[in-house]
Amino acid sequence: MPKKKVIFTFTPQNVEKPVTYQLIKKYDLWVNILQAKFEPGKGGKLVLELKGEEEQIKEGLNFVRQIGVEVELLEQEVLWEEKKCVDCGACISICPTGALFLDKLTYQLNIDYEKCIVCGNCVEACPLQAIKVTF
Repeated sequence: MPKKKVIFTFTPQNVEKPVTYQLIKKYDLWVNILQAKFEPGKGGKLVLELKGEEEQIKEGLNFVRQIGVEVELLEQEVLWEEKKCVDCGACISICPTGALFLDKLTYQLNIDYEKCIVCGNCVEACPLQAIKVTF
């Protein structure tokens, strides 16, 4: 069953809409909340992993857009500057999901975006600031 990680950005006007409930109930999607950040009167962001049939996911995301919530793919929010990185591995042990790892043959850092939950731990651990999270 296909899955997608997405970031929903809410405005103060649509922050109280039952989006996750509708995705589960109307579109029969499996919803996993990975991270949420909201401020009263300002809106917020919600990082989700959605699992379901491709058509259900597409229809669910269209519904979310129609009610005024901005939808972005998660990978667009994790920025890794490979040229800046020296493959020191400081970020690997701090990663709770194992999304960061060194290639066993080349000893170069790799990121598995499927496992990444945008926790930001790697940003704090990187001495060269080669990883950024724009969440």
